[in-house]
Amino acid sequence: MAGTLRERAGVSFEDADVVSNYPYRPSYPDDVYEKLVAIAPKRDCLLDIGCGPGKISRPLSRQFEKIIAIDPSRHMIELGQSLEEGRARNLHWIVGFAEDVDISDRPDLIVAAASIHWMDHKRLFARLRTYAASDHKVAVISGDAPFQPAWEADWQSFLGKWVPAISGEAFDPIGKQENWLAYKTYLDIDGSEEFSSPFEQKVEDFIRCQHSRDTFAPARLADRMSEFDLELREMLAPYASNERLSFVVKTKLVWGSIRP
Repeated sequence: MAGTLRERAGVSFEDADVVSNYPYRPSYPDDVYEKLVAIAPKRDCLLDIGCGPGKISRPLSRQFEKIIAIDPSRHMIELGQSLEEGRARNLHWIVGFAEDVDISDRPDLIVAAASIHWMDHKRLFARLRTYAASDHKVAVISGDAPFQPAWEADWQSFLGKWVPAISGEAFDPIGKQENWLAYKTYLDIDGSEEFSSPFEQKVEDFIRCQHSRDTFAPARLADRMSEFDLELREMLAPYASNERLSFVVKTKLVWGSIRP
């Protein structure tokens, strides 16, 4: 990725304040992990690119002989190592970019969970092709936010105000989604599946979750963070029961193999 540290996309995930809020993101449905195991051609090696704190690597450490987890954020990896299974003997953490790292292993399953859109796809897939197992599968996971919650209309209005205010860019969820799907041109897609599970969270934890996301990172909000939090808290209050929100998390899994 070109540019300075401050210019590079996704640099906020190297910020300790963002990382400290990451545990407030909802977990993936259990069925996602079962599906990953099912589509793996073998269980010798799993490569988790843009692994963050290991939401995929840690739970699957007992399912694969070896797991390699790569992320450019040292803080994310340190968080992952402090969590359950983070020190599993077969889990190997690497600080670096998936586009640059070279490994001697030949992973059977390569997973990118909520991370593929931060990567340079042309460089990434050229690199992965050099060491992926011949019968490999690549799995891309997206979706850890509330799916059509009761406050959806209010949430869209909130984003319509705050995304341009903080990012300087228009709020364009359709365009953003199309950009995130650009990776598909590098894969022969085998299938896709959606998984849902109920989730409950304190309003304050939901707010902290937003500060784990690039657009609303504390450093980006700066002196407007208190205003952001207050407005979001007041927007969510009517939908909370005992200061807790109930919603559904919907996660999509797409898998295939890298095109020759």
